[in-house]
Amino acid sequence: MGTIFISVYNFFAKRKWLLWAFMLGSFVIAGLLASRIRLEEDITRILPQDKKIDRLQQFLQSAKFADKLVVMLSREDAEPDSLVAAAQHFTEGLAQPQLQQHIKSIQAQADDAMMMNLLQAVQDHLPVFLEGKDYASIDSLITPARVKQTMESNYNTLISPAGLVLKRMIQADPVGISWIAMKKLQQLQVDEQFELYDGYVMSKDQRNLLLFITPLHPPNETGKNKRFLADLDAWVDTVQSQHKGSDISYFGATAVAVGNAMQLRQDTYFTQGITVLLLIVLIALFFRKKRAPLLVMLPVVFGALFSLAIVYLFKGGISVIALGAGCVVLGIAVNYSLHVFNHYRHLPDIRQVIKDLAMPMTVGSFTTVGGFLCLQFVKSPMLRDVGLFAAFSLVGAALFSLIVLPHLIVLGKRPAAALHRANSWLDKLSNWRPERNKYLVGGILLLTAVFFFTARNVTFESDMMRMNYMSDRLQKAEQKLNNINAYTAQSVYLISEGNNLNAALQSRERTAPVIQSLVDKGAIKKVSGAGSLLLSEEEQAARIRRWNAYWTPEKQEQLIRVLQQEGAVYKFRSTAFAPFETLLHKDYTALPPERSALLEAGLLSDFVTIKEGASAVISLLKVAPDRKDEVYAALDSQPQTVIFDKQYTANRLAEIIRDEFSTIAWMTSLLVFAALLLSYGRIELALITFIPMLFSWVWILGIMGLFGIPFNIVNIILSTFIFGLGDDYSIFTMDGLQQEYKTGSKHLPSFKSSIFFSAITTILGLGVLIFAKHPSLRSIALIAVIGISCVVLTSQVLIPFFFNWLITNRVKKKYAPWTLFGWTTSVFAFSYFTFGAFLLTFLGFFLVKINPFNLEKGKRIYHKILSKFTWSILHVMVNTKKTTINNTGEDFKKPAVVISNHQSFLDILMSTAMHPNVVLLTNQWVYNSPVFGSVVKMADYYPVAEGVEGSIEKLRERVEQGYSIVIYPEGTRSPDAGIKRFHKGAFYLAEELGLDILPAVIHGTAYTMSKGDFLLKNGTMTLKFLPRIKPDDKRWGDNYSARTKLVSRYFRQEYEALRRDEETPAYFREQLIYNYIYKGPVLEWYMRIKTKMENNYELFHQLLPKKGKIMDIGCGYGFMSYMLHFLAPERQIKGVDYDEEKIATAQHCYLRNEMIQFEAADITQYTLGHQDAFVLLDVLHYLPAAAQEQLLQQCIRKLNPGGVIIVRDGDADLGRRHEGTKLTELFSTRLLGFNKTANGPLSFFSSSALRGIAERNGATVEQIDNTRYTSNVIFIIKHSLSEQYA
Repeated sequence: MGTIFISVYNFFAKRKWLLWAFMLGSFVIAGLLASRIRLEEDITRILPQDKKIDRLQQFLQSAKFADKLVVMLSREDAEPDSLVAAAQHFTEGLAQPQLQQHIKSIQAQADDAMMMNLLQAVQDHLPVFLEGKDYASIDSLITPARVKQTMESNYNTLISPAGLVLKRMIQADPVGISWIAMKKLQQLQVDEQFELYDGYVMSKDQRNLLLFITPLHPPNETGKNKRFLADLDAWVDTVQSQHKGSDISYFGATAVAVGNAMQLRQDTYFTQGITVLLLIVLIALFFRKKRAPLLVMLPVVFGALFSLAIVYLFKGGISVIALGAGCVVLGIAVNYSLHVFNHYRHLPDIRQVIKDLAMPMTVGSFTTVGGFLCLQFVKSPMLRDVGLFAAFSLVGAALFSLIVLPHLIVLGKRPAAALHRANSWLDKLSNWRPERNKYLVGGILLLTAVFFFTARNVTFESDMMRMNYMSDRLQKAEQKLNNINAYTAQSVYLISEGNNLNAALQSRERTAPVIQSLVDKGAIKKVSGAGSLLLSEEEQAARIRRWNAYWTPEKQEQLIRVLQQEGAVYKFRSTAFAPFETLLHKDYTALPPERSALLEAGLLSDFVTIKEGASAVISLLKVAPDRKDEVYAALDSQPQTVIFDKQYTANRLAEIIRDEFSTIAWMTSLLVFAALLLSYGRIELALITFIPMLFSWVWILGIMGLFGIPFNIVNIILSTFIFGLGDDYSIFTMDGLQQEYKTGSKHLPSFKSSIFFSAITTILGLGVLIFAKHPSLRSIALIAVIGISCVVLTSQVLIPFFFNWLITNRVKKKYAPWTLFGWTTSVFAFSYFTFGAFLLTFLGFFLVKINPFNLEKGKRIYHKILSKFTWSILHVMVNTKKTTINNTGEDFKKPAVVISNHQSFLDILMSTAMHPNVVLLTNQWVYNSPVFGSVVKMADYYPVAEGVEGSIEKLRERVEQGYSIVIYPEGTRSPDAGIKRFHKGAFYLAEELGLDILPAVIHGTAYTMSKGDFLLKNGTMTLKFLPRIKPDDKRWGDNYSARTKLVSRYFRQEYEALRRDEETPAYFREQLIYNYIYKGPVLEWYMRIKTKMENNYELFHQLLPKKGKIMDIGCGYGFMSYMLHFLAPERQIKGVDYDEEKIATAQHCYLRNEMIQFEAADITQYTLGHQDAFVLLDVLHYLPAAAQEQLLQQCIRKLNPGGVIIVRDGDADLGRRHEGTKLTELFSTRLLGFNKTANGPLSFFSSSALRGIAERNGATVEQIDNTRYTSNVIFIIKHSLSEQYA
């Protein structure tokens, strides 16, 4: 990755004019597109898109009462006339031009004409308003006695002043059937706490009067509504000043939306302004350069413009809340430029800076961008906007920091003083290694366990009103409205839906029997809405049929006759009730519900929403609180029906927020881990980078749970942000550690100072949100401070701690670093061993300790079990290979003293597993082991801390029972694969007991599990039995002292012979791999493939001397140098290469010792020393022809007698095969940049040219051509007189 960005840097470095054009053009284009973006101030975009919540939101947006402003006129004393006077004055003022232009309608005073028209509308469609139970009332109304009473009442009404108004109504319905239907209008009365007073809606205590204003513009058009509310506030103040004692306030979605939009804008500009100012001041103070703030902030500004431009192209607009919350991205975006600028303080080579930062910045930005893009899968549109804005901001900032910023940093000459800068307090802090403080690490691990339990107490805020900003005036108005209209706040809403109004009404009518059943049971106290007033055409037709069936001709004739008779008493004309007779004979038809007179009169508008393709009818149910579940269970399953209330919505929102949090957490975790695994190429590095991130989240959740800090739909953004920031911090920390391990370069303090500075600026930048007045923005501040602090602490302590445990601390002791597979197999094997040891202790208690029968037989059974168990342990270790060489047919039928070399704990297992009839002489550590000690004692193994003399008689008893005795003559384990001096005890014991000596050579255990280490490596363990040495065989000496020396020498010879057979290049391959793992995935896999293709350099091992000085010219990373050293430790190898990074990598391998050294140098300028061998593999073609000949001449002159020069390179004489060689070199040098070259072209020689050079310098050449597809040929060059030295 670094190679790509360095190439881009070099491209623009040669074309400065193009760089400036590219930068300015990018800013102009991004700025123009960003300036066209539409800022959306709809607060409802914060709501998740849940099925029911979506329906609720659609209903609220389309329902007319959702847009209304409720104006409340109140007095402390009950003076209704004063409220009416104030209301009239207030309503008249709404006709002013500046107010009227923003008002769609006003609901204030109901007049008599409207009521008469309403009654006329009911009479015109009377059958439709009558239910089946109403006909029983009609039966009572049309009895002769009741008609007589009614006619008397009608007469009295007509002669009163009201008669002028009601004359027509009495003529049309003299018996009062219409009033049965009119009573049903009471269903529109939502709250019984209100009544009509002089046509105004007034509370029954006559202290509150309500007016309703429907604004012309919807709530989300805050710009226009802002001007309207400003004028409305001025008029409210005027009316209040003229009507002393009357208080006027208003509340509604329009007022809330305007308040939110205004405060969001103010808070966003204020907090982002302070953030930028703080960043500029801190950057200037830290870097002490005038242009530092500008350079550091440029990528951030470009990232923001770039993101807005992309969002404009894709969506056209963005939520203002998302833009305000998106300011948290500044903390990550500024990271990139800070890293570049700060790393340049420590490293003056800008190309090296790019190379060092390309990988962590690319991976970090990829994972963080991916994390923010995961927000596209959540249900809140606002969060999706945040994710999109943040993601593209980081893309723009990262690209600008890697492509443009390096050029701006190096403008002008670098001051010499910068190379000798004084360490600031931040640099000193960066050099501190907190991971070495065991108390700090222990405290973090302990607190993590504590926070793991307190994290369960985290709550999720579900009250969305707490996410709104409301001024004190609005808050008081809301409280007052809730107090006087408490019923509505406690109601359950039932929404019946359909493709059109008729279908919605059918849905409502299907639920009517269920609702009536709940009313009868007392679960529902009252039903309000349009349910019995607005009917589907089908229900209307059914009611009309019921009307027609009821009014038979006989019943109509009888009623008319009674009316005429009773009317004659009061001098009514016989034709006075002709309109009523017409009403009875009228042919009624069902009307489309959209043409209902009640709907046209506006009485049902609050309960009905009509849109193209979707309509809804709303009912309000007053439900007993303790029976709400019963109501939900009955109605929630009804088709085309949605039921909800404030508590249900709150619970559903809390559930969605929890799900959103889980979704974000899982998706970002998987993405980050996958990216880490891909970039590091080792699951171990991915885990130790990722686990501290999880720890930080445990801390964050634990602290929130401990102190009762809730999550909400807004600060949940921080989950992605903090994870992204933690991801960046962790990646940079890991990259610094990895570079230090790879080459020894001390770049970690540079990365850490950038991390600390970024954390400080981000905490300050987000901390200013605490001064924001909008709850959505203010809720971010506290969690941001907690989260970033936790992320910094865990990343700077735990990642180095785990890295040191996994790698650094081990390689310092020359142990191979842990791998996950090695750790897993080791833990499994030792767990198996521990479990088996306790099981053997349990069995031994019965077989040996308390055996009342045949104790000796019990011991033999115990030995067999022990032998099988240790054999199983060796074979449970699936990563190891076990081999036994028994050419002598040893069967242990005759007791002997078995002597073995001792290099590992595994030797004990191999000795025990060789046969059941053996006892071991052990040291005190094994004998007193809490795990294996009891087993050893019950198996009659003996400690030899005081020598074998005191154990002769006890051992004689075991020998007489047929047991052989295993002794390790070295006395203790060897620290390496060598054999230490043999002690005389074993030989003395054999002489005293008259036993054969059975040499058993063990090989491979020293590597498989080294002394003092518990890592089980992929090794081959070999046990070889040598011929027995008889007690009377005088070839081995006359006494045990002589035998000790002779047998020791023999044993060593056989051991070395076994080593030569076993320790092939393939045997050392894993050691070579361990030498290079954790140094980067490309290097590790290149090493694996390269060494595999080279057959682990076996051919070169055979061609080169086994001892002496060897120079590896063009050694690269040192693969072959190390392999040659492993195969023959007496070789003194020096590797030289032109590439400084490769040499630094080779020089910093943990298996390097004084016999192998590396040096970075230009070989054409290098003075060669005398060597026993020179190796030039794939090197000469990087040099010009003249330099090739000069180098070969030097090598021949500096070659010691009997020495050899090995050259491998492409032979230009091989034609077609040579084309393949040139192609691979093109990829290696020019395209991939894997091999570093001078600027000149590659120069391949021919074999004939090479022979000519050798002959001119008194040398001979042999040739090995062992490739099929390339022209790479091996040339062996020796002095022509070398035979005499052979």
